[in-house]
Amino acid sequence: MKDINKILKLGDKIIIILIVVLSLSWIAYIPVISDNLNQKVAVVKIKDEVIFKHEIDDNKDEVVPFEFEVKGEKYTGYLEIKDGAVRLQRLPEEIVPLGIHNDMGFIKSEYEIIVALPISMTVTIENNQSENQEIDYIVQ
Repeated sequence: MKDINKILKLGDKIIIILIVVLSLSWIAYIPVISDNLNQKVAVVKIKDEVIFKHEIDDNKDEVVPFEFEVKGEKYTGYLEIKDGAVRLQRLPEEIVPLGIHNDMGFIKSEYEIIVALPISMTVTIENNQSENQEIDYIVQ
């Protein structure tokens, strides 16, 4: 121990302690980053064009209206959010004759999709992170 004290000066010890503290602080910060990345967003698209986004709160049940346009006429659709899952309520029969999208029920995962034909409307769930942002981390 005396040999190390001869080699390391006070500034060296401060730098080593600072590096260790900063390294350990990332372990506490990573769950905060993960929670922000795991926030889900319901995304409504017509023909691959995003027309509406709404953040999904797992603890909040609500019906969210959104407006869209088909063949020059405006309509209102409703997303039902319950326990972190999303369902598209029945759209008007004049634009969607069959209510298959309503029968699809709730979706909760990113790989699930609700489709309303013939207007090519889709409802999906995505993460609430920007498309250009990439965060990668490893904890050992």
